[in-house]
Amino acid sequence: MSSIDIVRLDENPHESVNGIRDDTTSRGIDLEGATFTATYADGSTEILTWQALDPYTFGGATGENIDMSYGFEWHELSTTKLLTSLQIDLQPANSVFDTTFDMDDFPVGNSTPSSLNGYPFRLAPEYEDMPGDLTVTYSGIVNLAGSPAVGDLFTTMVVDFSKLPAGGLLGDLRWNSDIDTMRDAGDLVPSGVTCIARGTLITTDRGDEPVENLKSGCKVLTQDNGFQELILTMSRTVEANGLRKNPKLYPVRITAGAFGSGLPKRDLVVSRQHRMVVKSNIVKRMFGSTTVLVAAIRLTNLPGIYVEKTIESIEYFHLVFKKHEVIFAEGTPTESFLLNSDTQKTLSRAQRDEFVSLFPKVAEVGYIGWPAHTVPSRMMQKKLIQRHKKNAKNLLSL
Repeated sequence: MSSIDIVRLDENPHESVNGIRDDTTSRGIDLEGATFTATYADGSTEILTWQALDPYTFGGATGENIDMSYGFEWHELSTTKLLTSLQIDLQPANSVFDTTFDMDDFPVGNSTPSSLNGYPFRLAPEYEDMPGDLTVTYSGIVNLAGSPAVGDLFTTMVVDFSKLPAGGLLGDLRWNSDIDTMRDAGDLVPSGVTCIARGTLITTDRGDEPVENLKSGCKVLTQDNGFQELILTMSRTVEANGLRKNPKLYPVRITAGAFGSGLPKRDLVVSRQHRMVVKSNIVKRMFGSTTVLVAAIRLTNLPGIYVEKTIESIEYFHLVFKKHEVIFAEGTPTESFLLNSDTQKTLSRAQRDEFVSLFPKVAEVGYIGWPAHTVPSRMMQKKLIQRHKKNAKNLLSL
């Protein structure tokens, strides 16, 4: 009988404001837009997009060596090439894997509200005696806005078939893992959105330009590589209702001069997870290098830096270069959009298609976009800022 090892990770956090729809039974058509990545024993991969196969129930994805379909209960999988792993990302389909079962009368719930009846990956009865071991890993943990993640909902599942006797799966398989669909389309986003607010002045070869005026092909000054060509700009507007429902979308305001040495030149407004350069002797002592990148929300313990909750709406902009760069916003060094397989999930489907067409490697399994400078852990970022505050040291003091 097959052994199934279920692993749940708290990596790549996502957030939902309104949670799961009342009808939690997801059909195959509800998975439309989800991405499936098949990795084979010879190292090759296929990346497929799930499509509805009829107006009511069934959906599926077909590649050169793999075919999948799903209606109400069992997923049907057939592969003509030795398959070592299958990754399924439901975030583009506004759906999640519900991996735990809870009871209505539990005094302390083990499940996110409205997601009681879940279960992890399981084989269909006729495959339960299949020899070998499977490892099923869930990531992209999901929480409701304003509450910590319970640990039952995830956007992504990876099934590792490499421990089967043949070194992978060849042929047919039926399996299931409970899936729920969010109540509202677009209401499932990564928590770490990094971007710059409309009106911010960016240093270019033509001087300081508002971020909303920048176009592909513009030359933007970078800290480490001179003027670099801007490849793509993208924007997202959050209206008052979205801000009220998801307070984490309120920006951080860094008031003029808060970094020291007159920087920023004017108030700088960025998203909570947008990273700023910190460069000091304290950084050097803690990390062995003079420069690190720290999320704006970690800076809010310092004078003149706070979450801005008085705005009624905000438009955020991403600036994309060939690689991650440090640019200058209101004269202050800050990051550009970091390219990787997770950050593209913050985009609309049209933006994502354009993004991947320009950077196809981002869609590859395991792609990691390397940051321009070290990004310390959340705890180490907090310790760094505490030391700057205690020693009254400017964030840019080298």
